[in-house]
Amino acid sequence: MSRLLHTSDWHVGHTLHGHPRTEDFDAVLAEIVAIARETQPDLIVHSGDLFHSARPSPRDMLRALRTLAGLAAIAPTVVVAGNHDSPVFFDVFEVLTGPSVGRGLFFVGRYRPADEGGVFAFDGCGGQERIRLAALPFVHPNRFWQQSSSGPSYGDYAKGMRELQAGLVKAMREEYDPDRDVLFFTAHVYVTGADRSKSERAMDASFEIAAEDLPDVSYTALGHIHLPQAVRSGTLTARYAGSPLAMDFSEADQPKGVAIVDAEPGRPVRVRIRRLTSARRLARFEGTLDQLRAEAAEYDGTFLKPLISGEKPDVALHQKIAEIVPHAVIIKPALAEEAATDAVLDFDPGEEPQLPDAFRAYLAREGLTDADTQAAVTAFTQLLNEVDHEAPPPVLAHELLRAALDNPWTETS
Repeated sequence: MSRLLHTSDWHVGHTLHGHPRTEDFDAVLAEIVAIARETQPDLIVHSGDLFHSARPSPRDMLRALRTLAGLAAIAPTVVVAGNHDSPVFFDVFEVLTGPSVGRGLFFVGRYRPADEGGVFAFDGCGGQERIRLAALPFVHPNRFWQQSSSGPSYGDYAKGMRELQAGLVKAMREEYDPDRDVLFFTAHVYVTGADRSKSERAMDASFEIAAEDLPDVSYTALGHIHLPQAVRSGTLTARYAGSPLAMDFSEADQPKGVAIVDAEPGRPVRVRIRRLTSARRLARFEGTLDQLRAEAAEYDGTFLKPLISGEKPDVALHQKIAEIVPHAVIIKPALAEEAATDAVLDFDPGEEPQLPDAFRAYLAREGLTDADTQAAVTAFTQLLNEVDHEAPPPVLAHELLRAALDNPWTETS
């Protein structure tokens, strides 16, 4: 029996409304390494979005690479790039820490044909089995840009992805031994119908693939969506591992974890989810300050988003809450009365549309044709996907100053 550990969407460097999450990343990444050490997989796959920004800070790169090195010391570890990751950085990581220096750590920053490293082979079950893995990182829709008589446009994304995938799977099946080989596939992609979180970047529906287009292999390790979930299509076994941390309060109640996949040639796989519990909880509170005081222990050590009722507007509201729950990180405290007075939306904020949907509705109201609306929404979505919506790029001077403050030099006599 061969064993795979599937993790994804770490988003190292992510902040929550400006609050760094260094402690949470350190805790949850150490927890993932501990689970790998306990379960002893034959292969570890990270299915993309290693970082939250395409230009991670040196500290975030060090945090991620140290964790991956710890995983690679347990089993070969393959990391594919997600849409948040930089293919160039992945190329650098491959040179510095990849198999050429004997560390069992493999980075796939951009699509590679099978003969250029898109398909891997590893020993499984103590050498009695062979694991073959096809790796498909995030593929930007620009790859399928085409020029036609009617002007430039995006080609059929799903069709293009099927062709790239088919080449990898065909090569993976060459010399396939049904009594010995276990086939895995990993991709960073949106699958139509999967449940999304609000923390994910908007993606136009034309840049999705259907579940039935995924390959018929023992297990498909998916990345992109933060909510852990299985993807259903016939007998297909595919899963989003999800993010190890809740990225925002829309994910506050989502269980986070890694997938442990046990596979044998010619038999259905067994998937177990190992919960990740070491990160601080994201919690909402609605009620009076007296109610919060009575329940304070429940919110100790959390990221707390409070909505307070029964109080008059007061600039000291944040301080009052902090005195009740001194070990919580207070996120955007608000008064319920103010929230009700200021409400201008005619829908539940929990059902707020994605920006591309809102833009599409606006263009329709302005009288644009369906074709022009689709072209504009496609371009708008691409611009959204090019921008890191929360984490600004690191400033070198700030990083150097922080390093100096953390490691002060003292003269010794």
